Amino acid sequence: MSDTPAPRAHPPGWYADPMGSPRQRWWDGTRWTDDLHDPALEVYGVSAPAVLGPTTPVYNPLIWAIAVLPLLTLMASSSVDLTATLQLVLDDATAPTSPEEVTSNLVSFGVYAATVVMAFFDRRQLLKIGVTKPFHWAWAFLWSGVYVFGRSVIVSRRAGRGMTPAWVWLGIFVVSLIVGVTRMVDAVNEVFPNGSIPT
Repeated sequence: MSDTPAPRAHPPGWYADPMGSPRQRWWDGTRWTDDLHDPALEVYGVSAPAVLGPTTPVYNPLIWAIAVLPLLTLMASSSVDLTATLQLVLDDATAPTSPEEVTSNLVSFGVYAATVVMAFFDRRQLLKIGVTKPFHWAWAFLWSGVYVFGRSVIVSRRAGRGMTPAWVWLGIFVVSLIVGVTRMVDAVNEVFPNGSIPT
């Protein structure tokens, strides 16, 4: 007498849909479920990230603060008299730092530190609302623009919106660049009239 083993059921998992669709259907070990999976959405074995609903808030006060904080740096650096600073440097290489320069440097450092801290909490907020793999807050150590743009791109991919903070930050950056270059050109022209730069 020989014992023939009973036929074994397939273990639970994703299998080709017996209904003929190109997607896979979940087999729970005893029956087919209504759950479908599209393997075409997988890239290198990673499933597509979840998409946020249209009512999910993708903006919060933290990202707006990070985007507009460079305005503080612009205002602080605008208080420095570049003409006097340039003249002092040319007259004596050991010229003391002006109070405006110290204030500008302290404000810049404060903005940098605040940006990193707010990026940390902004990322936590994104995780709470369901953003999968949000842009890491540590990128803010490099520059606020890196975090703002990276965060905006990731959120935009998940929700179809979320780029506005990046465009606001870029606008402020362009204005700051124009103001800085204009002020420096004016200072150089005032210290060296008629292009008389000594050699």
